[in-house]
Amino acid sequence: MTPSQKLARARNCVYDFCRDQFPDEETQLRDSIFINDGFYRGRRFRSDKISAIWFAEEDQLKIHSLDGACLASWDEAELALRAEETGPSTLPMPTRATDHDQSQPTESDSEAVRRAA
Repeated sequence: MTPSQKLARARNCVYDFCRDQFPDEETQLRDSIFINDGFYRGRRFRSDKISAIWFAEEDQLKIHSLDGACLASWDEAELALRAEETGPSTLPMPTRATDHDQSQPTESDSEAVRRAA
């Protein structure tokens, strides 16, 4: 498993944890690079309810409440098991709502393409 796949797995596990703990709330995570003593250690994830750190070298995830209490600590095997249970996380692609037939481009469509190019 590549480092980017491990990171995606850790991110998905944090999302799943938040969905399980706070089912009626939408979770918006902010993540940043976690550097300690000048060395890359992994990623930090934050939301309005939790803070989590994924340690890249150990492939370990620790989730804390905002007051610092440890809510979960998962090693590589536990992360793999949780990822297997939930499957890959996907986000829907946004769609553009239009009133005209998509097979026939209109002048406004071609104008939008010209402006974007």
